Amino acid sequence: MFDRLFAGALLCLSGLIAWTAYHFDVPFQYEPLGPKAFPLILSTVMAFCSVWLFVKPSPNKWAPTGAVLLKLLSGVALMTGYAFLFEKAGFIVSTAIVGTVFCILFGEKPVRAIIYSVILSVVSYFVMKHLLQLNVPTGMLFGG
Repeated sequence: MFDRLFAGALLCLSGLIAWTAYHFDVPFQYEPLGPKAFPLILSTVMAFCSVWLFVKPSPNKWAPTGAVLLKLLSGVALMTGYAFLFEKAGFIVSTAIVGTVFCILFGEKPVRAIIYSVILSVVSYFVMKHLLQLNVPTGMLFGG
């Protein structure tokens, strides 16, 4: 039953992603696979997976506990906060904060969570900024 509930929510989310991506106004200098194509591809894959999960759910009879539901809701709230924090704080700071909180949510010790998240955010920033040449916000702290 929970698989089908999750599949329905995922199908709604994929529809919302597709609808939002379809209404992007992309300047004409972008390449054919610009910022509009990737969300559409992602929403198509998500829709396919959710329909598959709805038609053929897992045979396990697992039900989420209160602790699991609290972690799921915390994750949704955390990612919403990340979306608001991303532009102002920048990629490195916001990713380090969110990574630390997620690590702690899943049982890591706080010091190790902070070290891992800071290293991950700095390395992924330089990979995206310099190797992939993507526009990644630096935030007000770093002069962005």
